Amino acid sequence: MFQDPIIKEIRKVRREIEAECQNDPGKYYEHIQKLQESYKDRLVRHKPKPALKLAKAG
Repeated sequence: MFQDPIIKEIRKVRREIEAECQNDPGKYYEHIQKLQESYKDRLVRHKPKPALKLAKAG
């Protein structure tokens, strides 16, 4: 099976971060929230697209 080196590196870094957070999901979540806050000027949040209107059958 093909091993993507980029995915392998991403998973390695994720495991390192999890270890720093003592494998505690709550601490991991807090860590991610802090990162999002520190990079909020780079994050993009698009407005939701309007729902499609379906034609009535008949």
